[in-house]
Amino acid sequence: MTDLPPRPRRVLFDHDGAPDDLLSLLLLTRYGHVDLRGVAVTPADCLPEPALSVTRKILDLTGRDAPTAVGTLPGRNPFPLEWRIDALRADALPVLNRKDPDIGPADALPAHERLAVWLARAPAPVTVLATGPLTNLAWCLEHHPGLESRIEEVVFMGGALDVAGNVLRPDHDGSAEWNVFWDPDAVRRVFDSAVPVTMFPLDVTDRVPVTMDLARAFGRAYGDPVADLAGSLLALTFGTLETTGLAYCCWDSLTTSYLAEPGICAFETVHCDVITRGVSQGRVLRRAGGRAVRCAVTVDAGRFYRHLLDTLASDGRPPTGR
Repeated sequence: MTDLPPRPRRVLFDHDGAPDDLLSLLLLTRYGHVDLRGVAVTPADCLPEPALSVTRKILDLTGRDAPTAVGTLPGRNPFPLEWRIDALRADALPVLNRKDPDIGPADALPAHERLAVWLARAPAPVTVLATGPLTNLAWCLEHHPGLESRIEEVVFMGGALDVAGNVLRPDHDGSAEWNVFWDPDAVRRVFDSAVPVTMFPLDVTDRVPVTMDLARAFGRAYGDPVADLAGSLLALTFGTLETTGLAYCCWDSLTTSYLAEPGICAFETVHCDVITRGVSQGRVLRRAGGRAVRCAVTVDAGRFYRHLLDTLASDGRPPTGR
């Protein structure tokens, strides 16, 4: 794997409020080379208002000053409600409620419109990190196509190329990943653009599950607010396998780690297409002549876990075992 040093980046972060999305935000606040220029919440795997609230509390906790906006555009295929309430739990965590957060009023513009403003006003092209669906970005490209030149790279957690998807519904064949399934047309719109796309599919993100060893390792740094929050967010994920049949993995935080340690994963160029209708809607597949996407294909799981601990719990040691 190529071990490249991180480079300075201007980043716009678009997430959908699940525990791993929030862990990703926490990572971004720790990356000194990242200029976090805005955080958008897509109302996909979350209830939007609690997700916005916890986002702003994390920024306050970590002393990062970044504007925020909450999305209003719906997806075609809603996430299950029992998954979306995790943001409510995260927003109530004691470590985020030790005081009233020092934050101003919410942005009046919805996230898709605000994202367009952030892109237009950026002093140089930015990285758009999307750990939720691409709905807001697709709207920007459709309504303001000139913004393509303002995007240096789209880093996207989504898709399932050579593995099964994680959409388990009787009207679906199981080939899709949820971030794409929520709004397949948005992925198609981004694929139809010229912006460079780096994608982290389930093929690699499923290889970094949240383990008990990983969560407990944050206990060795107990008392540090960042480590306490990271460990609490990981703890919120337990029970997922037992209730859904799907292991909870570090899908989003692995994707985010690319901005700091790109050598954690190896990549290849894959020509892709997305199916937008029918029993396979949301499936991203290899197709000759399709959209060229830089795709993560292998991951050094041990190095990734060490990165989480080194970044969020400086006194922690790498977990042992799986």
